[in-house]
Amino acid sequence: MSENVQNTPETPKSNNDIDLGELFRMIGRAFNRLFAFLRNVFLFLLDLVIRALIMIREHIVKFVIVGFLSLVVGWFIDSRQEKVYGASMYVKTNYGSVRQLYSNIKYYQGLAEDADSTTLAEIFGINKDQAGSLRGFFIEPDVTENGLLFEYNDFMKKADTTFVQDEIDFKKFKNSKSPLDFDTHQISVFSVEKSIIPKLQDPIVTKNIENYHIKKQKEIVLKNLDKTEKALEKRLIEIDTLNRVYKELLRKEPNELSTKGAGTYIQMASNNDNKTKELELLNLNEVITNKILEISLQRDLSNETINVLSDFSPGAEVKTFYDRFLFKIPVITFILLVIFILLRELNSYLNRYTGNKKLNV
Repeated sequence: MSENVQNTPETPKSNNDIDLGELFRMIGRAFNRLFAFLRNVFLFLLDLVIRALIMIREHIVKFVIVGFLSLVVGWFIDSRQEKVYGASMYVKTNYGSVRQLYSNIKYYQGLAEDADSTTLAEIFGINKDQAGSLRGFFIEPDVTENGLLFEYNDFMKKADTTFVQDEIDFKKFKNSKSPLDFDTHQISVFSVEKSIIPKLQDPIVTKNIENYHIKKQKEIVLKNLDKTEKALEKRLIEIDTLNRVYKELLRKEPNELSTKGAGTYIQMASNNDNKTKELELLNLNEVITNKILEISLQRDLSNETINVLSDFSPGAEVKTFYDRFLFKIPVITFILLVIFILLRELNSYLNRYTGNKKLNV
């Protein structure tokens, strides 16, 4: 009996207990390695900072002299360079005039690059000295990511979606867009004399813009708007006439009211019908009036081939502090000085290493 008890094997631990214990130990080792890695990185960075501070302390005189001379040279170069000012305006093109506008801006840019002040003065109606101060013209579409998304959604709705969904995504649609596909654009002008920039606004949006095709298209659009407006005004007069007739009918009372119930019922039904028609005419009158106002607004916007949404802002200097030599030269000289010092330290280390090698031999 006792032998049976002694020979009874111990109950083995479940596999789940063994797996969980091993899992926790693996997680613990992973965290230990992570903390050790972070500690080593921190110590390495701290060592680099200390070495850099030591290097600066040992060569502080060199850094001060080179820094002072760099600031003087940078200031001197900046003082000899001309200040260029820039300003921008936003325009909306009509009648497909965007292609002509881009062609004109490209032409003006070429004249500015060639310093052709005579031609620029003739185009913008300014003197040669003012034209000589112009340094460049630039144009780009004023479009946002959200605007492109809306256009892409409209494109997907109108196109054959069974083909488009597989072949064209938003990125392809965005890359396929040309600046000429947009109506709103930003025009920038750069000049040494900032007061001349606002004088260029009217010539830019009116000079050499309307070719034969644009003039013909503009004439047709304005003529159609006038015809539509006249037709609506005529319809409005007719509605006013009918409205007066219904009001007159409502005001009229029969000289002799019928005492029969059926006659009274017909009389009330007739009056209600007239009132309903009067309300319908009033609603139609309001709708047509709103359409006339919309056409009037559309005609005002369509009178100009290019509408200026925002005038040229006051000219501001284009070059920022980070573009100045007062900033660039000290940074470059500081980097070169650090490289020179590091190379000297490396050379000294190699010489010491070579000397120790010879002594050991």
